[in-house]
Amino acid sequence: MTQGDRMKRSSVIFVIVCALLTMINISSAVSQNSEPSEMYRDGPVTGFMVDAEFLYGDSNYHAIVQAADGNIYYVICSHNTKSGAHMFRYDPRTGSVETLSDLTGEVGEDRTVTVNQGKVHSDIFEVNGKLYFATHAGTYESGELERYPGGHYMCYDLRSGTFSDFGIGPAEEGLVAMNMDTGRMMMYGITWPGYRFVYYDVANDIKKGWHDSYGPVTMQGPRSIGIDPQTGNAYWPHLNGSIVCFNYETDMVSTLREPVFDADIINIPHPDNVESVWRSIRWSDSMRKFYGIIYYSDWLFSFDPSNGEIEYLDRIASAPNRKSGSVSYSTLAFELSADGETVYYIVSNEAQKSDDSETDTELHLVTYNIPQRLYVDHGAIVLDDGRKPRYCQGLEVGTDGNLYIVCWIPFHDTRSAKGKELLAIATGNKPELEMERSKNLQEINLIVLKDPMGDGR
Repeated sequence: MTQGDRMKRSSVIFVIVCALLTMINISSAVSQNSEPSEMYRDGPVTGFMVDAEFLYGDSNYHAIVQAADGNIYYVICSHNTKSGAHMFRYDPRTGSVETLSDLTGEVGEDRTVTVNQGKVHSDIFEVNGKLYFATHAGTYESGELERYPGGHYMCYDLRSGTFSDFGIGPAEEGLVAMNMDTGRMMMYGITWPGYRFVYYDVANDIKKGWHDSYGPVTMQGPRSIGIDPQTGNAYWPHLNGSIVCFNYETDMVSTLREPVFDADIINIPHPDNVESVWRSIRWSDSMRKFYGIIYYSDWLFSFDPSNGEIEYLDRIASAPNRKSGSVSYSTLAFELSADGETVYYIVSNEAQKSDDSETDTELHLVTYNIPQRLYVDHGAIVLDDGRKPRYCQGLEVGTDGNLYIVCWIPFHDTRSAKGKELLAIATGNKPELEMERSKNLQEINLIVLKDPMGDGR
């Protein structure tokens, strides 16, 4: 065989090999993109607690963000009339945590006179060195107090360390959901108890609200608003399963005829009679559509506002619930990675205690890669001291390789000074309640987890 023949033969072989590799890659890509798959990992996902020493705190809803300065800003809420919601700053480089303010006092209100600003029930948004957020009522029973004044639109300046109060939205209505179009400087809200749509135009200092209610006055109304950054339009679910849209260009609200969340697969009966609406929703720039989680069924769905298409991708419940078909309460701890391709979800799971006497709630970290259709349950979340958090409604996918969550953490040492104070707050200093309340005593604090997905991509 001549040198030329050998070269020709090598060229032919090279072409054939390249063709085979291309076919394999195409087949693999098709499989990844069209065939859902799953991985069940034993875990645990370990983390450590950051103690803010806010003993009146009892909840967190969405309100946590890692700002451009690298610090974690979060709000711990309180339903107790003796304290308002507090904002904290945690520096992951030094491990220090600082109380920034009691938000009731920050807006000049007196909690001994009126129902306090006990919650931030929405995300925190950073724009040009400022953090924008909105407040909500801390309790729904006024008792001897005056009625709740209403939720405030606010911001915190990272450079000066000062708060600005843009005033109350609708009088006597809390802002139970808020999202911000950071490009157009529009803050959109849903109120409680009226479930009305409102907005605050930050640039022009204009507040507006609609009197239409988007569902009965229940505790299960909309908790998350979707914003399409391409059009500026905002979307939220009506409790009848349809989608309501605010059109930015026309400044009008309308209920869309299509689509409707009426698929049998998501209508899981529940004793609280919760309608099939989304719990939380996020926009993906890379996918050009919304991704959200359905109440109780834990179905991950996408919604494309350009054509009105809904797709139900997969059920991203905890591994035990996914296998058995059981349901647990869906959470607001639902986020996308920076590239918009991976879902992060902190999901509840009812677990049997070691003595088989009763069940307890634990939290699992679930991720879902959208292009690959890959579901992974990374296992239960456990602290370095062995405690298992059991209720979470706030998650931030950090830029530093960490995940940050705020949740309930069981507290067992009721004889310690901290335990005695927690028990006194939980029982209202009523000794007859101590035995019962001590079994489920908890503190709420920030928890730092290592991101098992690396940089979240």
